[in-house]
Amino acid sequence: MCTKNEQEELLDLKILAYLKKLGPEYAKLLAIRLGLSLEESIERLRRLAARGLIKRVEGRIVKYYHRRRKSVKHRNHTYYDLTREGELLLREARGKVDIHIDIEYPSR
Repeated sequence: MCTKNEQEELLDLKILAYLKKLGPEYAKLLAIRLGLSLEESIERLRRLAARGLIKRVEGRIVKYYHRRRKSVKHRNHTYYDLTREGELLLREARGKVDIHIDIEYPSR
């Protein structure tokens, strides 16, 4: 059984894996897709940003690059994306913990 701290760390890793797989995202949609409350999603994103693992996406347009789809979106929310430090932590964690997520790029 995992401790609460380990469960929280695993959820943070899932958020990082999500951003790695699907690209920049905003708190509300991340909450819906991962089954979190909006408040929890916002707080986790803030903590991950404070740790330097994610960053706010600057500019008015967000570009998504996915192996099956490339799209551009004018942003109306605060989007977050993975930093180099976040990618390194995720790569290191994948060797120790199974953080596979079954989320596909949403169809529109």
